[in-house]
Amino acid sequence: MPLMMLGQYFNVNDYGAIGNHTLCTEAFQKAIDTASDRGGGKVIVPAGDYVSGPLFLRSNIEFEVCSGATIYFSNDIANTPIINGSWEGIERKVYASLFTGHDLKNVTITGRGRIDGQGKAWWDAFWETDKMRTAAGIREREPENPEGSPLKYPRPRMINLYRCENVKIADLTITNSPSWTVHPVYCRNVIIDGISIIQPYESPNTDGIDPDCCNGVRISNCYIDCGDDCITLKSGYNEHGRKKGIPCENIVISNCTFAHGRSAVGIGSEMSGGIKNVTVMNCVFKGTLRGLRVKTGRGRGGTVENIFASGIIMENLREGISIDMGYEGVSGKIYPVTESTPFFKNIRFKDIIGTNVEQAINIIGLAEAPPQFIVLEDIRMVCKRGLEANYVKNLTLRNIELLNVNEKSSFNITCGNQIVLDNLIGNVTSKDAPVVDVFRTDGVLLRNCVMPMLGKNKFINLKECSNVKYVGNLFCE
Repeated sequence: MPLMMLGQYFNVNDYGAIGNHTLCTEAFQKAIDTASDRGGGKVIVPAGDYVSGPLFLRSNIEFEVCSGATIYFSNDIANTPIINGSWEGIERKVYASLFTGHDLKNVTITGRGRIDGQGKAWWDAFWETDKMRTAAGIREREPENPEGSPLKYPRPRMINLYRCENVKIADLTITNSPSWTVHPVYCRNVIIDGISIIQPYESPNTDGIDPDCCNGVRISNCYIDCGDDCITLKSGYNEHGRKKGIPCENIVISNCTFAHGRSAVGIGSEMSGGIKNVTVMNCVFKGTLRGLRVKTGRGRGGTVENIFASGIIMENLREGISIDMGYEGVSGKIYPVTESTPFFKNIRFKDIIGTNVEQAINIIGLAEAPPQFIVLEDIRMVCKRGLEANYVKNLTLRNIELLNVNEKSSFNITCGNQIVLDNLIGNVTSKDAPVVDVFRTDGVLLRNCVMPMLGKNKFINLKECSNVKYVGNLFCE
């Protein structure tokens, strides 16, 4: 139902809201409820400074924070309602968020105004609670917090929607979230367009946008600068996620800029319900620790598949591309394949430019379930360390240029199977290091590679490898 066709407007000032830093929770909620009771409409927050506790949205509502308006989320922890929700892939009690919605249709949150989560009180409470958990020997995410800790439950988000359909979040500026900023769970048809998320770099768990077990999410034209992952796709944690079996799927991320944060675009590590059909395109990563990051660990189960990224510019990163199945520790030991074994397949990243990158590409697989059908192509990075790949199957590296590598070789592959190396260029500054170093790998095709004169350096070193083929290479003496 197009909300504007309803022709109904509900100004929060008419329900008692005052824009002078006064607590306006009841007035905001009354405007929302009245709009819903009348069949839907637009709730308007005009210019001013408002304070609000958690608000509970209704179907067929557009909530507009107008230019010049700021909503400050109340930092009154003791009086924040407790609701049934989800946190880090587990359904549990949580503190209600500024905007909370359950089982809704046709919900829009928009406007040129600002939302300030006043997160410091929540961050301080988190750090103190974390110390108490550590002292009590509690590190896993399932157990409740110790008696007497500042936080009883996981912190609020700014926008937290469950099982909602036809959702739009647009144009807002959101700062200082208590934890994750935008967290849709089990939602369908979600549009997030043109929002800015700005969190202090040191703020804990202040992810930008975390679609969780969602189907059909389009994120575009956003600016995200936060204390944790800028965007992360999730689908449940271990047996909790496998039991639900709801994947995060059909996701498009485009035309976004990411500054700071642990990763620009992450997939996992909570991916036990599966993540598939993801496209990331035409984005800029500037100053995040990692760029494209796909992560999991033993115990998760689930499959990540059909992931595509292109048109990416990276600058000042610790790690450009990370495909990591050892998020919670890994070794070369082969474990039995069970329902808790995760799988990665059909991942393709192309058309990527990176400058001032510590490590260009890092692939860590599991011996019993290596990532497979991985294609990396048309990539150029200036980096200190090149590519490291351990336990990977059906890996294609095509048209990749890694320059100024001063640690080891440009391309390092260990325990691979069916590896294609096509038109690789490496500028190795380490004395006597080859451009390509391959160890314990079965099936290597080296194709279309040109080796200029580099002193004593040779192009490729193969050790304990089998089924090696050379096609169309030119190695200068």
